[in-house]
Amino acid sequence: MATGNKWRLIIDGPQSGAVNMAVDEALLTAVDSGRSQTPVLRIYDWREPTVSIGYHQAAEQFKASGLTVVRRITGGRAVVHSAELTYSIVSPSDNPLFKDGINGTYNVISGCIVRALSYAGIDANLAAAGRKREPRERVKAACFFAPSRYEVTIGGRKLVGSAQRRFKTAFLQHGSILFTVDQGLQESVFGQQAAAELMERMTSLSGHSGVGKPAFTQMLIKGFEDGFRASFATSNLTEAEEYIKSGLLA
Repeated sequence: MATGNKWRLIIDGPQSGAVNMAVDEALLTAVDSGRSQTPVLRIYDWREPTVSIGYHQAAEQFKASGLTVVRRITGGRAVVHSAELTYSIVSPSDNPLFKDGINGTYNVISGCIVRALSYAGIDANLAAAGRKREPRERVKAACFFAPSRYEVTIGGRKLVGSAQRRFKTAFLQHGSILFTVDQGLQESVFGQQAAAELMERMTSLSGHSGVGKPAFTQMLIKGFEDGFRASFATSNLTEAEEYIKSGLLA
């Protein structure tokens, strides 16, 4: 562990989709505006099943599901959040850990998650590239249909769906680590046929390990500590971050 590489650690319990997205955006805005320069690892959960959509996706096609729909500040495609842990990393862009740009950042962060999974006895890999197979129209909107380069897979199936957003001097990467997958929820969002195809392309921790959320949370922290050679100090939102969050939720 490199004591000079200091990070903040925020662990949040289940919150609404709106709050979760506002906190991630507030952390990014605070670093980008210079109000904070310490990188942050945040680990959080969802209070109820929620659909998050990418920055450029249209919300209308998902509202018929009856689930809450929230928009991420990041790009990518729709994710059904339910039984999972979600991570977010916020850092100044000039952090030496992330000197190789967007793909290099995915590689470094996903490598830490693979390390954490190994602590749970799970053999995971990084995807070389997305699959070329043309999906059904509804599945095209789903994040978990196919892994992008450097995303985490087990046996070729996608376990972690991540997305990134870069501001002028800072970036945010967040992603969902699936514990179980509820096919009924997937059907409510993407339709029965599309969900069946989607279920063939994704996987979850429950199929490979009996590890629970509290234990894996600690493994995930250790995976980032070891991968980043960093020390983490537990933190809450600063006054400035709370102010930004409140404005986003107003």
